[in-house]
Amino acid sequence: MNRFNLVAAYLGLASVAFAGGKPLASLAKFDGKFQWIKLPSLPASTLKPFAKAKALVIDVTFAHPVKLKKDKNGNIWLSFIVADQGSDWAWHQTSGSGSIPVQSGTLAAGSYTVTVPLAGIPAKVLADKMQTLSIGPAASALVSPASITIDRIRTK
Repeated sequence: MNRFNLVAAYLGLASVAFAGGKPLASLAKFDGKFQWIKLPSLPASTLKPFAKAKALVIDVTFAHPVKLKKDKNGNIWLSFIVADQGSDWAWHQTSGSGSIPVQSGTLAAGSYTVTVPLAGIPAKVLADKMQTLSIGPAASALVSPASITIDRIRTK
């Protein structure tokens, strides 16, 4: 193999390593109003720990800075909730939420980790072998639409 092919192969491997895996889901033009993001079917290795989980940890990425406006009570916030449907297709939603701290009304571009307590979703549903998860972001209000990428989920 000549040098050019070796360099091309190394660059290809490096770009795959730095790019990371394919995101689970994304939402373009998020305007701050509550909206569900349905996740694709997850592998059994991801679902197995759900039975004993107390919280779901979500890795979220914003490609560009997000500017938020205050709500009618003067608060600035960005939060997420989770819903789960087991094999019975009944809808179960978390009673609490996880949020991203916002400083000075701006959320810098980058990745964030959000922890959402799973209280409100019955243990029987969490232990089910079939899971259909949806993640619902909401914000006080946005100055302009933003894109959200759900990169990874895991349990805690």
